Amino acid sequence: MTLRTALVILLAALAPAKLSAGYVVENVSLPPELRGGIAAVTFTPGGTAVVATRLGEVWLRPATESPVWRRFAGGLDEPMGLIAESDRVILVAHRPELLRMTDADGDGRADTFDAIGGRWGQSINYHEFLFGPARDAAGNIFVSPSLDSTISSDAAQKADYPGLPVRGRRDFSFNGETTGHNSETPWRGWIVRLGVDGSFEPWASGFRQTNGLALSPGGELFATDNQGDYKASTGLLHVARGDFHGHAASLKWEAASTPESAAPAELWRRLKTPAVVFPHGPMGTSPGQPVWDTTGGRFGPFAGQIFTGDYSRLVVRASVEQVAGVWQGACFPFLGRNEAPPHAIGARLKRGGTRAAFAPDGSLWIACTAGWGAGEDGLQRVRWDGRAGLDILDLKLAPRGLRVSFTRPLPVEELARVSAYEVNRFRYYYQSKYGSPPIDEARVKVIAARPAPDGSSVELEFDELFAGFIHEVSVPTLQAADGERIAHPLGYYTVNALPDGTRPVGGTTRLPRSGEVALTARDAASKGTSREALFAAGEKIYRAYCVGCHQPDGRGVPGGAANFADDRTRLAKEDAALLAIIEQGNEAKGMPAFEAILSPIQRRAALAYVRAAFGPGPQQ
Repeated sequence: MTLRTALVILLAALAPAKLSAGYVVENVSLPPELRGGIAAVTFTPGGTAVVATRLGEVWLRPATESPVWRRFAGGLDEPMGLIAESDRVILVAHRPELLRMTDADGDGRADTFDAIGGRWGQSINYHEFLFGPARDAAGNIFVSPSLDSTISSDAAQKADYPGLPVRGRRDFSFNGETTGHNSETPWRGWIVRLGVDGSFEPWASGFRQTNGLALSPGGELFATDNQGDYKASTGLLHVARGDFHGHAASLKWEAASTPESAAPAELWRRLKTPAVVFPHGPMGTSPGQPVWDTTGGRFGPFAGQIFTGDYSRLVVRASVEQVAGVWQGACFPFLGRNEAPPHAIGARLKRGGTRAAFAPDGSLWIACTAGWGAGEDGLQRVRWDGRAGLDILDLKLAPRGLRVSFTRPLPVEELARVSAYEVNRFRYYYQSKYGSPPIDEARVKVIAARPAPDGSSVELEFDELFAGFIHEVSVPTLQAADGERIAHPLGYYTVNALPDGTRPVGGTTRLPRSGEVALTARDAASKGTSREALFAAGEKIYRAYCVGCHQPDGRGVPGGAANFADDRTRLAKEDAALLAIIEQGNEAKGMPAFEAILSPIQRRAALAYVRAAFGPGPQQ
């Protein structure tokens, strides 16, 4: 990775300490009886807030002047999604099935439970979630039974499986390269459609953990999926009937599936990559439910765009467009994990916020859970107070580059400066390994910048424009006439297709070439624990995540990131103390917590590099 590319990525991961002007984060008060993380949130047509907890309960809070929470149902098995038809009829997706819960007698509690669907397999595996539901205009409902995790299932555990409860046929085989996730019972790793006529239709395959499904205002189905085996990065996926989205495990349930059809090259030719790639790390680690801003401007200048909470204390903003019939678009940091309390507006954004819903008043509600070990339980509300801060509004494809628009006009002479724009491109490997590093990175030369007469946007012309790459656009030096700088001066645009219809096989990925080592940073750090091995892995991690603040020479930022080169006290602490800082962050200095971004061995590798490059100090 080039230093410039690493710096651009870091500008997103280590976003400015101040929230976008005008947005306030508030904690929603919950009763002490409402226990466990909030795993789903929605609103009834009448404005009643509805939440589900990972402990299996559904609670309601009416839209009254003095709202009081009440429990609607309990005894569910880890619910993950809701559709609230009214205060008396609520659909919930929990592990075994989709349930319609009805309060038939009007006493405020559900008393009838009708199962919908359930023709996918189910075992005792802890990782078998049911994501969704999303309902289209005709009433059809989409849900996604996730892959199970075989990482913690050893041979002895598998031997016990036949004697334990299971629904559907169990199949331990794996067409493709074996990974930590499998589809041991039917249709796991698929999105399926439940018809209004009671029909069941496998809709699309290749998913790992589709932690959020949603229908766009135009009726298009989108989902998020999590980075991992067969998944280069996270992202927002457009899902159509018959799509294959990358993970080989689900394909065993296709009638024509064979080991030959699951060879990497064959899978890659079928692959549909995300409409919008969320680069792993800078744009989060585990995205959740996408929601469209249909508030008509009550949530600020981003009407029509998409907001997705991420487990790593981040909210990503995205937009999509169709180019030559192909969905693609941009993503930006919106609310980040890096706000220092003195500069934040309102409450600190919680970790674990993977569910979201817009309330009738135009505020965005985010549901948080501490499940999976690094989150926090709670419910938060984000509202706009009417102030228009300066930010990138959107990125759209232009004939020879990209068009950048802004929330407020900028001086035309500022926008015309070609040197104000830093653009890089990259893509990923398609491989069964866990994730992928950015590859084929290159600086993109901006040869012209043509501002709109009113200063609201600028069209950038590149020396070359290729489909099949993610383009980073950074504008760190642009500022308004009054001196205000852009709150989040970076965005990523995924170019899946060009206006002439050019669309490469494999989307924004390629197969590793013969003899090419397709290692991730995690792989490299795991190759050994010698100082040399850790240094080599740590250098890559430092350039990807640390160089933007600590600088290539280790001299940091005055008043902010530590100066390792000149202040020897910075590395005089023991390893345990420094690793704790990397893990937990330092909000007073704008440093994020890397516990959900880097594995323990990666954090250790980063410290090894810092010590070797900028020491002296205690050694690994």
